[in-house]
Amino acid sequence: MTEITVEAPGGGTKGGGARIDLASVELLALVSMRRNAATDRARVLLSLPSDGLNSPVTTAGVGSLLVRRMAQVVEGRLAPQGPVNEIASILMDGEEWAEAIGSTDDATKVAALVRSRTGTLLLEPRPYDVWYVWPMPQEDPLPVIGSRLVAAAFGSLSENRPFAGAVRVINSDGTTRSAVVTVADDQSWSVSSGPGGDIPEPAPTSPDPTFQVLASSLA
Repeated sequence: MTEITVEAPGGGTKGGGARIDLASVELLALVSMRRNAATDRARVLLSLPSDGLNSPVTTAGVGSLLVRRMAQVVEGRLAPQGPVNEIASILMDGEEWAEAIGSTDDATKVAALVRSRTGTLLLEPRPYDVWYVWPMPQEDPLPVIGSRLVAAAFGSLSENRPFAGAVRVINSDGTTRSAVVTVADDQSWSVSSGPGGDIPEPAPTSPDPTFQVLASSLA
């Protein structure tokens, strides 16, 4: 399966929009610093293992952060430095999560979003267990950011083809809402939304390459 590659939508917050590249083991080290509901949800969203801070895989992540000077050990504890400290804080204090997906028959674009009271992250999986991490505007609701990601994936296609775009939002109490827009072979559009995994039958909708209908369905 090939990938749809797009640029991150929108600017940043305190991080100024600068992208940081982290390996999966480094992200695992960050979420292993504190075990709570937020980091548990981040693990699931990012498909990270449940290894603890002392596991060999997590230790490899800690070592990588230290070698890259993205963290220090202070009084025996891992202390992320600079922008990575903000990333760790958002992952550990997350209150809302989202997943955005844009797919065709042979290409898929997936991104995760994590929001805390102090910041928002966009995390995009890349080959070789690498993640692109961007700080995102705090004032934009996650469904709006997610719909922009879907629109960017749709806009990157070289020709009209069947396409499905979806945004799923998870609240701090664990409840989820999902919305899906489908573009069929004949270029007709339909939309469906609902709680959890209970998505009703799609209804016809007007073509809209901005995919704002996803955000409005989840508002």
